[in-house]
Formats: sequence, C-alpha cells, structure tokens
Amino acid sequence: MARNATFADTGRLPARNAAWRRWFISGRWAKTLTFLLLAAFSFAMFYPFFWLLFSSFKTGADIVRLPVSLLPEKWTLSAYRMVMDPTRANLPIAYVNSIIVTSGTVLSVLITSSMGGFIFARLEFPGRDYLFYFVLSTTMVPFLTLLIPLYIVMRELNLLNSLWGVWVPSIFSSFGVFLCRQFVYGIPRELYDAAKIDGSGDFGIYRNIILPLTKPILSALAIFVFLGAFNAYLWPLVILNDEEKLTLPLIIARMANRFGGTDYQAVMAGSVLVSIPPLIVFLIFQKNFVRGIALTGLKG
Repeated sequence: MARNATFADTGRLPARNAAWRRWFISGRWAKTLTFLLLAAFSFAMFYPFFWLLFSSFKTGADIVRLPVSLLPEKWTLSAYRMVMDPTRANLPIAYVNSIIVTSGTVLSVLITSSMGGFIFARLEFPGRDYLFYFVLSTTMVPFLTLLIPLYIVMRELNLLNSLWGVWVPSIFSSFGVFLCRQFVYGIPRELYDAAKIDGSGDFGIYRNIILPLTKPILSALAIFVFLGAFNAYLWPLVILNDEEKLTLPLIIARMANRFGGTDYQAVMAGSVLVSIPPLIVFLIFQKNFVRGIALTGLKG
C-alpha cells in the first residue's frame, strides 16, 4: 500500500510540472501578474477615499486615534447630523448654490464651445486663424493675473456678492473651443457641403448636424467643466461674502477651521457629500467621455 501510494504521488508530479510549464509558456502568467499589480495600485488609489468614507461614520476622537484604522470603532451618524444642521453649517444651501452655478456654467460652456468650434472649423472669414490663435493663447494666461481685472468688471456690473458674479466669468472656455474645433474637423466636410446644397443655413447645420455628432466630445467637456466649476474655490472666495450665498468648497473650508480648531467629523461628512455629484456626473457620461477623448484630434 505504501509503495503504491508513493508511486501514485510521484506519478502526479510530472503532470503538475507539465501544467505549470504550459501555463508559463502560454503567457498567462504575465496577464495574472498584470492583474495583481493593477489590483494593488487600484487599492492604493482608492484607499484614501475609503478612509474618508468610513471616517465620516467615526467620532472625532476615533478619527485622530493612533494607530490609524480604516473601520470605525463605533459607528455613528453624528457627523452627518452636524453638517445638515442649519445653525452650524449651511450645507444644504451651499449645495443648491453650487448646483445652480455649476449647471449654468456647464450649459453655457457647452453652447459657446460647440458654436465656437463649428465656426473656427467650418466657416470661412478673414482673420479666422489669427482669431483662433488668440483664443487659444488665452489658455496660457494664469487666472491670478485676471483676478483683479475680473473683480473690477464685476464691481462695475454690480455683480459682487452674487451667484451671477461667480457664473458670468466662466461662460466661455478657450479650451472647450479648441476641443470642439478639433472634433468638428474630424466630421466629413461632405455633410456640411450637402446641407448647404440642400439650402440649410449655418445655424441649421450647427443645430441638426454638428450638435448630434459632437455628443461624445461635449460629454467629455461637460465632465471637465463640471469638476472645475463645482470645485472652484478662489474666485467664489473673492467675490462672495454672505453666508447664504457661499458654495460648497467655501462651506467645507469654514467647517474645517470653525472656532479656531479643526472639526474633523464635519469635514469628513461634508467631503463625502460633496463628492457625490461629480461621481454621479462621471457615471452618467463615462461612456461618451472615453469615446470623446479617443476621437478628439484624429483629424485636422
């Protein structure tokens, strides 16, 4: 019996070695190693967000306790009750303000960028290229150099301390015009010429042909503009004063330094609530976002 068992075991070894050899030669080991490395990097990237999410359910003492732990020692919703309390933080009002400003900014930038991209890509007029180069050069101007002139303009327009003052300077995006122009160049010109032959005007071509075909790049641009407008801090800080008109980044900053200290519970819960709208927007537009980035700049 012992001899037969030993012979059976030795008989399995060559088969196992052959299976490992085939697995190694086939190259599947490289795919497995790549998957493990990507999984490790993904966990490292998402760990801060997971820590933020779980810390929003911790007490203040549990957040600063050492050694740092991922899961709460005691689960509590006190942080969320704290940030939703109007007497402590105007987070619901700031949510509405941020959504209003961000929605207006995204809508206006999509309209102006798609129109500008169509004009610079398909319409012929004197000085078109020089005007486009001028528009493109404005992307290299730091925002800090425009801060004082913008403030003076908003003061003359009587838009200080208002959501209009936050929105008006961002209705145009030179980067968005460039992005849409490169995409429109990739659309066959025969469509434009055929529509002109059929008697359609430039605005009709823009509305009926260009807009439907530019949905992928407009989805990508919408994500970029949404993130920039939703997370904007410096310009709203300069122009807004009243508590009921502040946006979310300003409210989070005030909660972080309330009473001269750091309110970690409120910051964690507020940061989780602030991250929800960008996440929803990305999940909605992610398919067109990837497609738009892949197709941009292939021609032209």
